[in-house]
Parts: sequence; structure tokens; C-alpha cells
Amino acid sequence: MNMVKNKYFKIVVWILCLLIVYWTGYIISWMNSIPPHFHTNFALFIWGEKFEFTADEYSEDVAACSIGSEVFPKNRVHLHENNGDTIHVHHDGVTWGHFFANNGITFSNTHISFKNWKRVLFNDEKNSMKFILNGKIIDDPYNRYMMSEDKLLVSYWPEEASEALSDLYSQVVSNAWEYNNKYDPGSCWWTNENSTLYLLRKMLHLSHH
Repeated sequence: MNMVKNKYFKIVVWILCLLIVYWTGYIISWMNSIPPHFHTNFALFIWGEKFEFTADEYSEDVAACSIGSEVFPKNRVHLHENNGDTIHVHHDGVTWGHFFANNGITFSNTHISFKNWKRVLFNDEKNSMKFILNGKIIDDPYNRYMMSEDKLLVSYWPEEASEALSDLYSQVVSNAWEYNNKYDPGSCWWTNENSTLYLLRKMLHLSHH
């Protein structure tokens, strides 16, 4: 009788172990599918005047939380609630170019074009494209990945006034960290930068490298 009980006990233990392994793998797979959600700050100046992104056309509606395989460009990176200073990033591999292209603007270190304006501004003997990312002058951020709490200045600016770029950069809002640490109506609650599940997701991601 004891031998029979021990046999059934071992079978139950093995079944429980298999279930634990299965559910652990399922949870890890699910958590790795959770999209990121972080924020960055930016500003665009043309001849020293700030280009405003506060119009409705630049803001995405706050949608219900969902995780799915179908991803559209504006789902990946956008603005919310007519806040033209703080970008919401909801997908891996998003570049600064993706965000600006979503809003009808493309640029390089030689030009900037506006879909709504139907015009292109090129570097010339008086003006040129200038960029400051996180306090450093860079060549061209268009294809750079956006990182949490980045701060970018894009400027079409007179060459002789290049020393005043720092003044423009000081006007770029620095509130991305605040959005990373509070509830965001445009995101699933567990995907904020500092949520427990998001931190676990990053740990799991690192463990696979």
C-alpha cells in the first residue's frame, strides 16, 4: 500500500513540476511581449521661433489598453493631449525620424521639409541645420534610436548665431522623467518605465543577451 502511495505521490510531483515549468515559460514569453513605454522631450526651432506641436493634428487619441501583433506608425511614437513637448514611445527600435515623419516632417543635416508647408529649407550661406541631443552637438539624429528621457533640439539657424544654440536648447522642456514615474492615460498601466512588470521585462530581456 505504501509503495502505491509513493508511486502516485511521485506522479503528482512530476505533474506539478511540469506545470510549473510550463507556466513559467508562458509568463516569461508574455512579459517579453509587453511593449515598452517611455518618454522623451524635444523642440524644433526655425529661425529662432519654436514650431508648436500643440494642434490636434499632432496628438493621438488616448486609446484603450491593448497588446496585439498589428502595429501602426503612430501607435509606436506620438504626442498626447496637445502636449507638444513630451513624446510617448510605445515600441522598440523607434528613431527620431519615425516620430517626425509621423508628423509630416523630414530632415537631415542639410535640409528640413514640412508636408503642411509644402516647402523645403536647405542649408545655405546664412542658415543650416543644427542638433543638440542630451547637451551635445551631433551631426544628425534622424536615424538614432530614441532613448528614455532623451532631450533633443532641432534647429534651422543662422550660421553666425551658432553660439546661441545653447539658449534654444535651454528652452527644451525636461519633464520626461515625470511622465515615466506617473500614470499615463495613453498606456497600459504595467508598461510605464518604472512599473514592476516593466522592470522585470527589462531584466528578462537582459538575461537573454
